[in-house]
Amino acid sequence: MLHIILLDCALEFVPSEISSMKQVQKHAFRRGKKPTELLLDQTHHGRAMTKLSESERRGRPDITFLSLMSILETPLCKEGLLNVFLHLQDGRIIEVRSDVRLPRNYERFVGLMEQLLLTGRVPPKGDALLHVIDKSLGDLVKDLNAEQTILAIEGGQKTTIHDLTESLPTDTSVPIIVGVGAFPHGDLPDSTTSLFEHKLEFDKDVMMAWHVCAELLWAYSSRVGVVKTRYSVI
Repeated sequence: MLHIILLDCALEFVPSEISSMKQVQKHAFRRGKKPTELLLDQTHHGRAMTKLSESERRGRPDITFLSLMSILETPLCKEGLLNVFLHLQDGRIIEVRSDVRLPRNYERFVGLMEQLLLTGRVPPKGDALLHVIDKSLGDLVKDLNAEQTILAIEGGQKTTIHDLTESLPTDTSVPIIVGVGAFPHGDLPDSTTSLFEHKLEFDKDVMMAWHVCAELLWAYSSRVGVVKTRYSVI
């Protein structure tokens, strides 16, 4: 079983300290929403965001969107061999059901995330497809009790995808955790990196989070033979 955690996802509401700024107010009017119930987005709130601390790490929901697009509805999901979690910069953890079908349209995805942050779950009633769970990142990693914990990070041990594939278990019952940063700039805090035993770099250049996710899924799928298994039942 592969558990992917998107770390420090840049998903948050517009903070109150910039909610009265003209750029934010205009966007709220167009959306028909309260400013503080809008997802902070550099595209719409870039000038206002310069007033925020650590603004370079914030306001990029598109990173989470593109990463989830590369992860969900893959053969691993269809075989029930993949779990996905979002770790937000405020510490909250969101569990994403592996069979969820997210909107392909980015604006609809933003609306879904706004509902999720407001209510704590989507949909509000019935079986939750996405929901906030009452755990810290440390508790989550501990509870998953993985045999391997891997962090994809710049400056980590230089590793090819081939070498990574060879290091993974072939038994799908063995849990593996992989953490991938889902924010635009900056570093993960030591409190996060210390949770992962293996810190690996997959290319000499910076890789986008969704590219890392795609390569990780390919490596694990190849190692456990999931595609071969799916064809063998035809």
